[in-house]
Amino acid sequence: MRRYDWVLIDGDNTLLDFDAAQAQALGRTMEARGLSPTPEALARYAGINQALWDAYARGEIDRERLRAERFRRFGAWLGWRGDPAAWDREYMAALGECGALLPGAVELLAALKPHCRVGLASNGSTQVQRQRLEGSPLLPYLDGVFLSQEMGVNKPEAAFFHRAMAALGAVPERTVMVGDDLLSDIQGAVNAGIDSIWYSPRGAESPLPTWRVTRLEDVAKIVLGERMRGNEASQ
Repeated sequence: MRRYDWVLIDGDNTLLDFDAAQAQALGRTMEARGLSPTPEALARYAGINQALWDAYARGEIDRERLRAERFRRFGAWLGWRGDPAAWDREYMAALGECGALLPGAVELLAALKPHCRVGLASNGSTQVQRQRLEGSPLLPYLDGVFLSQEMGVNKPEAAFFHRAMAALGAVPERTVMVGDDLLSDIQGAVNAGIDSIWYSPRGAESPLPTWRVTRLEDVAKIVLGERMRGNEASQ
């Protein structure tokens, strides 16, 4: 007997290779400004961006301010003087063209599809996510796409998950959230009263999720109630 009938799953860095897409899009827009996308610069931007998205998840900053602020801070670090809003617009357009998947993403959804209803649950920009999903091999496996910008509420707020579950006809005790982010995905699941699977490929640990996996393939084993071997997953 399978353990869960409904699965909400994050996009970036769970199904989609956001780190690679970010580096590619940022590098392209930096070079257009005569800037060198060194590993140090890419890492600095990633840190700035993640800190602002964490603030967004906590309700401390809105999306429009976040988008301009990240390039204002990054530009200041580089010593670059220009319009951060214009850079952001070009970056977002480039990001939408970068839709690489993480290894095993399609196989995971293919394993779940015959048994569960699956919804993508993302705080990512509607512009970028819709563009990346168009023609993506992920789309045929999804029963719903739930984007915070369209829903008017963000992960980790419980309302986000409740609205997504209502759209899928889900019941909390048979629903699980899968994601890589402890705040927006896992704390969000806690807030909504549903189980969670934390995808932690680097092996980090936390007591917050119901389950922790280091491989995407183990998500399907948990969802479908298959027996886990050794330390493939922790509860």
